[in-house]
This record gives sequence, structure tokens and C-alpha cells, in this order.
Amino acid sequence: MYNRGRNSEVSLVKKLWENGYAALRMPGSGRGQLYPHPDIIAGNGKKYLGIEVKIRAEERCYFKDEDVEKLKEFCNTFGAVPYFAVRFVRRWRFFEVKDLEKTPSGYRASFGKGQEFSKVIGDENDR
Repeated sequence: MYNRGRNSEVSLVKKLWENGYAALRMPGSGRGQLYPHPDIIAGNGKKYLGIEVKIRAEERCYFKDEDVEKLKEFCNTFGAVPYFAVRFVRRWRFFEVKDLEKTPSGYRASFGKGQEFSKVIGDENDR
């Protein structure tokens, strides 16, 4: 599972670079880190993204309250927009916190409510 996650992060970093964003994969995010950080940070000089990456075979993905708050806190301090990127059976969907559905134990991302990559990175005027 670790290799699938790492490979997905690497492929997303490559896709961001190909679309005018400098991007870095930040290994070890969230695992007992003194300073929690997202899996990927990216920016193009005008827009900055903090991205937490997940892979799911089903069309839903769940996040703990704590994980959402940590991403929001990092991105607020860094000046980035927090995103959850979920690869559902080889199709990426991106979620801002407002796109997630609140559940009793956290948040849910559903495939149909996610944004396409092109919407996240913006248009030519944002580059």
C-alpha cells in the first residue's frame, strides 16, 4: 500500500510540474511528525496548494477531524489552499474542505463531488 501511495504522489507531482507548478513531495507527512505537513506542496507564484493524497478503490474516502484540522492549520500558516486529492480507481478528484461532507466521526469525500485537476490548477490567467 505504501508503494501505491508513494507512486500516486510522485505522479501527481509530475502532473503539477507539467502544468506550470513547482511541486514537492513531502515524505512522512502526519506520521508522528513534530510539525505535521501535507503530502505535497505546490505553487506557481500566484497560487499555492497543500495537498493530502489518498487512494481508494471505492467511490468514497473518509478523513478524521484531526487530519482535516492539521491540513487547514498548515495551509493557513503557509499561505496555501488546502486540498485532499483522492485517486479513485485511477481518476483523480480534488476536494477543498468545503467540498467534504461532515460525518459523526469526521469527513467524507465522494467521487461525484470532487473537482477535476484542471479546475484546481486554474486557467492561463493564474499562471
